[in-house]
Amino acid sequence: MKYGLFSDVHSNLEAMTVVAEAMKSEGVQDYLCMGDLVGYYANPVETLDLIESLHCWKIILGNHDAGCIGTTDISRFSAPAADAIRWTQKQLKPQHFDLLKSLRLREEIGEIQLVHSSPFQSEEWHYLTKLEDIERNFRYFQGFICFFGHVHKPFIAEQKIDGTVRFLEEIETTLQKDCRYIVNVGSVGQPRDGNPQTCYVVYDSDTKHIAIRRLDYDYETAAKKTLQAGLSDYLANRLATGK
Repeated sequence: MKYGLFSDVHSNLEAMTVVAEAMKSEGVQDYLCMGDLVGYYANPVETLDLIESLHCWKIILGNHDAGCIGTTDISRFSAPAADAIRWTQKQLKPQHFDLLKSLRLREEIGEIQLVHSSPFQSEEWHYLTKLEDIERNFRYFQGFICFFGHVHKPFIAEQKIDGTVRFLEEIETTLQKDCRYIVNVGSVGQPRDGNPQTCYVVYDSDTKHIAIRRLDYDYETAAKKTLQAGLSDYLANRLATGK
């Protein structure tokens, strides 16, 4: 099965449109989303409608999604992020709230595990960025591979049969069957690794081939819409730098 995996769309319609078209062109058979469909940017309704049109097999609840439906306290968010959630709540229709309320913190498909933030204490929205955090989280899922989002920085972490863990340098590779993996699929709508290109992952569960994809998109239009909606200029400006 060829999966298209994506996360942290954050109401960025320009980025999600490019990613959806690219995944379809690449022959993706099923779509998996690691959450944070909303928040930050100016097209929550259109973005949710586009994601729904993909008929994703699984969509995970993200912390901004949870903030929007009131199951996570937005006082934990930065001021621009909290303001964006309050603005988003005014835009959504009942069916969009119903979609977000239906999402779960964890899902699994055979040997594949899906979470937004981390296998360990998924509801606490931990950030997995350090190697020691990755090492710890291998103990909290049972499958071959765990995909997640939340940190907006794509990477592939490999655990060898002796338990040692390393970050792979390759962004496209064939995974080893006697190893296990934790993969961050990056962010569609707000990359933070210094690269403003939108990001998604393609994974073939039969061949174990995985690829992190980066594509140009019209971030200038996304930023302009953000300002026109009265949202934070900080949020708008960071799209150009990918930080």
